[in-house]
Amino acid sequence: MKVVVIGGVAAGMSMASKLKRLDASIDIEVYEKGEDLSYGACGLPYFLSDVIPRESLLIAKKKADFEAAGIRVYTSHEVINVDETTKHVTVKHRDKTWEVSYDKLVIGSGASPIRLPLENRHLKNILTLNSLEDGRRLKALLSNPLIRNVAIVGGGYIGLEVAENLLEMKKQVRIIERMERLLLPFDSFISDAAKKTLEDHGAIVHLNEEVKNYHGETTVHAVKTDRDTYPVDLVIEAVGIRPNTQFLENTSIERLKNGAVITNDYMETNVKDIYAAGDCASVYHLITQQPTYIALGTHANKAGRVIAERIAGNEARFAGVVGSTVLKVCDLEIAKTGLSVHELERAKIPYQTVNVRAKDKAGYYPQAEKIDIVVHYNPHNCQLLGAQMVGKSGVAHRINVMALAITQKLTAEAFSSLDLAYAPPFSPVYDPLQIATNQIKCK
Repeated sequence: MKVVVIGGVAAGMSMASKLKRLDASIDIEVYEKGEDLSYGACGLPYFLSDVIPRESLLIAKKKADFEAAGIRVYTSHEVINVDETTKHVTVKHRDKTWEVSYDKLVIGSGASPIRLPLENRHLKNILTLNSLEDGRRLKALLSNPLIRNVAIVGGGYIGLEVAENLLEMKKQVRIIERMERLLLPFDSFISDAAKKTLEDHGAIVHLNEEVKNYHGETTVHAVKTDRDTYPVDLVIEAVGIRPNTQFLENTSIERLKNGAVITNDYMETNVKDIYAAGDCASVYHLITQQPTYIALGTHANKAGRVIAERIAGNEARFAGVVGSTVLKVCDLEIAKTGLSVHELERAKIPYQTVNVRAKDKAGYYPQAEKIDIVVHYNPHNCQLLGAQMVGKSGVAHRINVMALAITQKLTAEAFSSLDLAYAPPFSPVYDPLQIATNQIKCK
């Protein structure tokens, strides 16, 4: 059996490594458009500021490691077409193209940053942060003491993580977001907390403001918005990502509106013998019961392992997601699981909400910090539907407890009865999550 893998970062290499361990006789070829393999893209913002001092720390395995395991890897090789009828892909390397046959095809082509369609977007010092190569370029520029004023276009996850690290480097940071608040996947109280801590740490945050163009002759020196013009030495665009699936346009493979490949719980597409995983693919949401697009390394690696098990002939399923995420913004931990108000309303799911503020430790214990928590629930049966929280400590590990509860469809009453661990350095007698669920009353 010959398995061809498109993409050599998270999903593709996780699948290839697992499959080779399951069945060493399977012939595996990987085609990666870039030069880098199997690296932790989520660590890139921290690489910029030397929190992660060397890029080697981001790399899980090198090309030689995969080849030593019997996996043939071709970097700087782009798959530009898939023929599902003849079971061939077309590969391009430099100025040459050729066809490669497959028995099973795994699409792990990832995603690319969305670029603003502006006239002067090709000026120097306008970059994105999506790949290890992006990280190298940005890190080199930021090491220049003349690069002081940095504009970040976009107030999502990557934009805020980059902003934090640039503030640590003592750069002058300006965040420009065209929507009415930062971190749109979260409820508004989280957005407000993120904005405040960024401003407290020296960032300038512009909301409801849209970038219209860049100014400069060869290198960008100003950002023009619909309100003003700001001097800059460097611009980082962080306005979102788009699945790398344009090469599938001539196939019958079904995709979401944004181009993400639709998969079932085996990570199969609608075309026999073709699988997909990672930032180019959808995942099944356990609450909405619909395929959704949530680009996270956790999903990519788990889905890759599921594909390997399936190709090897074993029973395995991707369990689905509830949208769990956590990020650090300056001195705050911010976390979410389940659905937000906007997502619940869009899915037309009935909900009610409780809000609490509690301490992460016993109130009398030194350095106890407040946590703000919102919990959404179904008013008809008290089933938990979503939770978000923000605080200086104690948030990141608590969101995982709530993620498990939502995955298992626990009610508020059942959650309040859980035997959660207690000691004054870690929690009040009633954990903040249970303080929240104790407020939920259903008829």
